[in-house]
Amino acid sequence: MQSHLTRKVFKAILNNEPLSSSQCRHRLLHTLRSHRTRSPVLPSSCYSQRRGFFAFNVGTSTVPPTTTVPSEAGLKPMSDLTRSMQDRSRGPTDSILAKAFQDFFAARADAPGVITGFQARLLIVTWKHLRARENEMEPEDWQLIFTAENLENILFVLSQAKCLPESRDVIQRLARYVFSELCADHGFGPNHIGRPALIAYIHIQALNGNPEGARHVVEKFWNRLRKTNPSPWLTVMKGFAMNEDRHLLRRTTKILHNYGVTFDPSSHEELIKMLIEQDLPAAVKIMYECPLFDGQEPTFATKETVIKYAILHSETAWAEPIQKSLCQMPITDTIGITLLWEAAHGQGAAAVAEKVRLLVASNPEMKSSLNVKCINNLLEYANFIKDPQLAAEYAALLSQWNLQPDAQTRLLRLESHIQAINVEETLKCVQDLYDINDTAHEDLSLMNKLITMLCLSGQGDALFEQISSFLDPLFENNARLEPETLAALTHMLLHRHDWEGVSELLRPRLASYDDEGRSKIRKALTNFILDLDHNGADAWEAYGLLQLGFPEASVSTRTDIMISFYKRNRSDLAYLVFGHMRQTEDFSRRPKPDTYTKCFRWIARTRDAEHLVLVHNMLKLDVEVDLNTKLLNGLMLAYAACDMPEKSMEVFRQILQSDEGPTHKTISIFFKLCEKHHNGAHEAMRMMEKVKLLEIEVDRRLYTAYIEALAAQCEFDLAIEAVDKMQSETGYSPNHNSIGLLYNAMPYQYWKDEVEKWAKDRYPELWTQLDGVERMEKDEEEGPKFNIMGYDVTI
Repeated sequence: MQSHLTRKVFKAILNNEPLSSSQCRHRLLHTLRSHRTRSPVLPSSCYSQRRGFFAFNVGTSTVPPTTTVPSEAGLKPMSDLTRSMQDRSRGPTDSILAKAFQDFFAARADAPGVITGFQARLLIVTWKHLRARENEMEPEDWQLIFTAENLENILFVLSQAKCLPESRDVIQRLARYVFSELCADHGFGPNHIGRPALIAYIHIQALNGNPEGARHVVEKFWNRLRKTNPSPWLTVMKGFAMNEDRHLLRRTTKILHNYGVTFDPSSHEELIKMLIEQDLPAAVKIMYECPLFDGQEPTFATKETVIKYAILHSETAWAEPIQKSLCQMPITDTIGITLLWEAAHGQGAAAVAEKVRLLVASNPEMKSSLNVKCINNLLEYANFIKDPQLAAEYAALLSQWNLQPDAQTRLLRLESHIQAINVEETLKCVQDLYDINDTAHEDLSLMNKLITMLCLSGQGDALFEQISSFLDPLFENNARLEPETLAALTHMLLHRHDWEGVSELLRPRLASYDDEGRSKIRKALTNFILDLDHNGADAWEAYGLLQLGFPEASVSTRTDIMISFYKRNRSDLAYLVFGHMRQTEDFSRRPKPDTYTKCFRWIARTRDAEHLVLVHNMLKLDVEVDLNTKLLNGLMLAYAACDMPEKSMEVFRQILQSDEGPTHKTISIFFKLCEKHHNGAHEAMRMMEKVKLLEIEVDRRLYTAYIEALAAQCEFDLAIEAVDKMQSETGYSPNHNSIGLLYNAMPYQYWKDEVEKWAKDRYPELWTQLDGVERMEKDEEEGPKFNIMGYDVTI
């Protein structure tokens, strides 16, 4: 089908980016306040084989393309260059590439954003290509990239951008190339590079996995960096901690005095807090254990911060020596962390209250040290272990100790209500907050949890409006949503059938997530598509978004989606999904033998003869697919079910000539094709003789298929004789299902009446059981059939 989003997302797809819109940056979507739906136009049964935007070309949209969003700047020409290198075709001109490379960084000068692995690879390929063409490039094109100003801007953007793990190695290399270019002798002598560029380069290397390289730069250019505050040595040390390189971190601290730098408690505290903000537990431990200058001790603030962080990461055993070191300090100074330590060791609100009572009894001055921060610590721990009831009990201590809640207390209580999935109390708690805008700015993690919980709680208009109001300040500040939050928003919009809303939400954001994050968001779409409670039209709209936004979706996922459309009795849509897989340029996402097998099996169930021929033609052209027996069994069954027994027989002969040969299931399918074959009865009997001769096990399923083949050919005498011999041939006695399947297989009312007479006389008890089953008539020629389950021929 032609999605109304097709042209709108064209640039995103060319750039390997998902869906978005540039029309509304600061709201969830422009349709939030006035929800509207539309009736989708579903594809017809005629498909063009010409390659188009989808796997099949299905028309042209009149929707004008959107303007390029910042995350797209420069990517299209660079992507074209990569593609031209792969297929050895003519790529973009030097002028276009130089402009594209410059545009990428110019668009990110104010807001560097995120650099993905895909973008990083495009950048380094383009850099190398243009650098190699130095002598052929026009001076004005060369200057778009290789002037000192532009090179320094590249380093600035790379240093400020969030580099996903998949892009870090490539970003390091690109930064080294830029740095080397800046250090080259351009008439002013070598290493003529400004201090801001040096600091940016040190930052890139140290915090993206190469602190050793950053250390060498600091040492080489120390005369220029000596007065820098904070010292670049702290960046190097942070890099070693992030790499969990304890040895090099300690070695670095030992040489700092050679450069007039002191690793003192305040620098230690600063680095610890930076690592905690990035939530790097291993790095925090390594940095805390790093010796300070002249044997100094960490500050009390550092110890308190580290103990709390360890508790909230289930590392109390590691923090125990640090906690014991606080015993020498007055309890009035350590009461907050002490109570938190008690809570972490299983003490509930009553036990904590009793502890405080005893301490106050022995030291009345201690009561003045109790403050709301003590309660907040306890609430934070209760939320960490996800115990809303414990949080409520700790909150009750406020009134017991005559304390007033502060803004942090309200936020922590809000978090506990979110964990309890208590929508009513959550919204009440939100109303008690002074300003949701401040909350969004100060605690983005909590806002993500709030929005996620509400999105998964329902799709009512009132709740929808409330969620929209929470999103406003986040979008105004270009806040990055957690992948779970984006998935929940996608879930909500899909269930409201707001396809345009999903597009508006995803396109500007998907490019900033790594593979794991994208998979969480993709799952919201696939779950909706696979849920058979949603009709084919709605599922197809969601699939269109998946197809455009997540080209990396696996073959197994797409196969499940194909099957979901078959289950909805939408063979036309299932065929399109299969066609998209078949037409993709990426071999890893093309149909596998199992994909073909499942497709043929569902074609057999739906008797979709038109698409059977098309899929079989695709298979003939697919040289990458191994024609194993399982696949050919499926093809054979599909032709048999679609009343093309001669074609089915051709496939059977192909199986016989294959190296793998037929299986037990091949024989069952062979009997199915005999039902419609012009010489089916004879072929079925010959096959049964071979089965006996080869001593192949004959189970009830196989033997029943043989009976049905004889019955379908109106061989009444042979069919009832086979029923009578079932016990001796298989070891299984006939049951009422055996009689019912024989009756159903017999065409024409005359022969059905003959079966009924024979059964009443030969197997009266079985017929009595069968007579209570409803008979349904779908085809006048085939006559009525008992509503019983046959033996589904598996492949």
